[in-house]
Amino acid sequence: MSERFPLTDFPKLADEDLDRAAALVKVLDSKTRLEILLLLAEEEMVVHQLVAELEKSQPLISQHLRVLRSAGLVSSSRKGREVLYALNQPDIICIIHELASLETLTEAQDELAELRKRKRNRDTGHASGSSSAAIVDPPTAVRPETDPGLAPQTPKPVRD
Repeated sequence: MSERFPLTDFPKLADEDLDRAAALVKVLDSKTRLEILLLLAEEEMVVHQLVAELEKSQPLISQHLRVLRSAGLVSSSRKGREVLYALNQPDIICIIHELASLETLTEAQDELAELRKRKRNRDTGHASGSSSAAIVDPPTAVRPETDPGLAPQTPKPVRD
């Protein structure tokens, strides 16, 4: 674990705490939602500003805002005919930056992928680095004189 967060600094989490954390991770499982949160950390915005900034469709941005609002990360208020969105939990920005700094996650994923590839190659009998079978020309002793190709093997019907 990181020197910044020794294991002894964290209390044991109850099941409801883990459920809440799992729900939050699901909400943060979208690059667009992370971008929205980072933009709202800078200033409050209306939907059309987010649409222009992120170059995404208005329905998509509205859907992501709905998810963020239901998680309590974003709040909304009316400003005339528009709805103004604001970051409701500023601490989430620190969490996003902390997650982005976890380089070991990518290294661990690469290492796991390599281990799986080696195991798959070992199980299927393929040489390392090659995942496709080689086409081998049969020896002339067993090769037919004419290639049957896709010709049907059933005889043609006999007419009376």
